[in-house]
Amino acid sequence: MLDSAIIEVIIGMIFIFSLLSILVTQINTLITNLLNTRAKHLKAGITDMITDPVVLAKFMSHPLIRLVPPDQRAMPSEQLSAQTADVVTAKEPHPVNWIPAPLFSQALLDIVSAEAERTLYKPLYDAVERSLNGPDEARAREMVRRLQGSSITIDELGTYFETLAAPARQTLTLTLDRVRKTQQALAQDDSNSKLIPLLEGIRNIEDPFFQKAMDTLLTTARSVEEAGAKLEFWFNTRMEQLTDTYKRNIQYLSLIIGLLLAIFLNADSLHVARTLWEDPTLRAAVAATAREDVASGALGTEIDQSQQNNDAFQTPDQTEPTTPSNADLAQDVRGTVEQLLSLRLPIGWEFTAVTQGCFQADANAVACDNSRNLWSLGPANNPGWLGLVVRKLIGYLITMIAVAQGAPFWFDLLNRLARGNNN
Repeated sequence: MLDSAIIEVIIGMIFIFSLLSILVTQINTLITNLLNTRAKHLKAGITDMITDPVVLAKFMSHPLIRLVPPDQRAMPSEQLSAQTADVVTAKEPHPVNWIPAPLFSQALLDIVSAEAERTLYKPLYDAVERSLNGPDEARAREMVRRLQGSSITIDELGTYFETLAAPARQTLTLTLDRVRKTQQALAQDDSNSKLIPLLEGIRNIEDPFFQKAMDTLLTTARSVEEAGAKLEFWFNTRMEQLTDTYKRNIQYLSLIIGLLLAIFLNADSLHVARTLWEDPTLRAAVAATAREDVASGALGTEIDQSQQNNDAFQTPDQTEPTTPSNADLAQDVRGTVEQLLSLRLPIGWEFTAVTQGCFQADANAVACDNSRNLWSLGPANNPGWLGLVVRKLIGYLITMIAVAQGAPFWFDLLNRLARGNNN
């Protein structure tokens, strides 16, 4: 009988810790949603990776990323000053919680390669505009675009220029020769000729630290696909580090929320455990509810739903984590609080003056020892107020530390204990 009572108290306390942990997770998610914390943390991580202000501004405003508001966006080929770039990146981020690694790679390659249009291929575009007009100009511009996109070689473009009239042919051929020399300086052999726009773009990055990072990553790539894979690996590595930092910050927040929740709900672990021990009916009811929720899978489902938002910036299967609306989160919080209250636990506050006071020996001992009564905690009302306060603080600290362990920890323990006890 004694063993059964102890086990029921343990099951009840673990079940309560599970519900409180779920509640803390829901409140954390609601707070981070309201403050747009994940997007701000993601923006800070991207800023730490892309240290060139112009490239950073173009990345955050890229159509694939859209991390900044639409009124402060810049296209990849647009020329920006450092001051304008700072204005773009200083804006509050959109609620973008996660960026897939392939999108990061594609956007960054697009931005860096776009610089080649201005520095490497712009002289060709200008020469075409000066030398030709009408259908010939349109055709020549299209051929230059195809060279820029690596769909034709520079020799094929030179062959086309040879078919043009003499004045234009001479101007365009001379310009093409200068471009050819630049390409030869960039490309070691024909196998990485498609990387020429990217290598040219890297050469024109102004920030030396970011230029060195890109140069280290991409100059050894033998294809655009390999360059993209290297950028994805770099991004995934940094996001893992960023996620670890974010989760540590959330754990600190959980400690704070856990303590405030314990005080607000008066969830004093010592008092709750003592009440469960002294009240067989309440103890049996809480333990039975815990076993039922474990057996039905209801508690596991609730924990899974609350934990889905813990994957801050990436998930194991690389699918985008979904974050419910603030209204849905508020409803979840309300539901968990109602579930806690339905257990009829000795939590919450009351304020009832003890009629005959607490300064007479053995008078109203039970009422004066009621730690849920705020009146009993007043020094002027109760000579034993200090002991009550100390016990409550210890109970709150136990609750705070317990809920910081997370609902999955308590659920796993409860699942083993409940099933083992049933067997």
